[in-house]
Parts: sequence; structure tokens; C-alpha cells
Amino acid sequence: MTDPFEQFDLPVAFEIDRQQLAERFKRLQAELHPDRFVRQGDQARRMAAAMAADVNEAYAILDDDYRRAVALLERNGIAFDPERDTSQNIEFIEAQIEWRERLEEAESAGDREELDAVGMELEKARDEARSKVAEALADPASPGAQAKDRVLELRFFDRLLTELKRTRQNLARG
Repeated sequence: MTDPFEQFDLPVAFEIDRQQLAERFKRLQAELHPDRFVRQGDQARRMAAAMAADVNEAYAILDDDYRRAVALLERNGIAFDPERDTSQNIEFIEAQIEWRERLEEAESAGDREELDAVGMELEKARDEARSKVAEALADPASPGAQAKDRVLELRFFDRLLTELKRTRQNLARG
């Protein structure tokens, strides 16, 4: 796969211009649309489809804060294994346990008001984690472990917010 930042002609940075990303995505999709290759034969269509898949994957990486952060870590030579890497920040690990317990208790009680309160707090904490990721990745002096920890925190909030959304949907179904 081509480097996503190069593919979309964007600066290599955590903070990106989302409008510019969306515009370039539409342009690349139009350039690689299968209808443009109908008269050029099967091989040209297959190549266009492969290139379109590459563009879609690059867009998915750049459009997602977590995936973009991981790409930046890896681009800077910082190994990142989402299955094995865990936060080394004891305070954050303790906070994770507390967040999960609150979510589980609210779910067990069917307490929608508490779920809403937890959701608002999680959104705020996720925004703070995102800011910390941006700071860590923008600082050339930031040690790799610190940047990696910040990315792991962002991943935690993204996952917990997804879990909260599923919980709300399950409660709505009754």
C-alpha cells in the first residue's frame, strides 16, 4: 500500500484538513471509477479496482484518529502491536477499570440517565485523549513510549464509546 499521506498529498501530521481529505478522496474515486475503464479491458479494470481499494484503505486510515496515529507511530519507527501493547500508565489503567465498572453497573441497572452521563464524560475524556495524542505526535522530542501510551488511551475511549453505543441500542430494544 502506498503511504496514505502521500497518496492524498497531505502533510504528515496527526491534525489534517478533513475537508481537503474528503475532496481528494472524491477526486481519486472518480479517477478510478470502474466505468472509466470499460473500454480498456479486464486487466485495466482489475488494476483500477486494486488502486481504488488502496485509496479506500488509505482514506480509512487518514479519516480515523486512532488509525492515523498508529500510522504516524509506525512511520516514525515506533513499533505498535495493538494486540500486545498495553498502557504502562498505572493511573490510566485504574481509570479504565472504573470506567468499565460504571458502564457495567449502569447497564445492569438499565439506568439510561447514568449511561447518558457516562457517555458525556467519555466523550470529554476522549477529546482530551485526542488532544494528548496530537501533542505527543507533534513533539519531535516526545519519547515513543509516551506517544504510544497516548494512542492506547485514545483506542480505549474509542472502544468503550462503541461498547456504550451497543449497550444503548440493546436497552432500546428492550
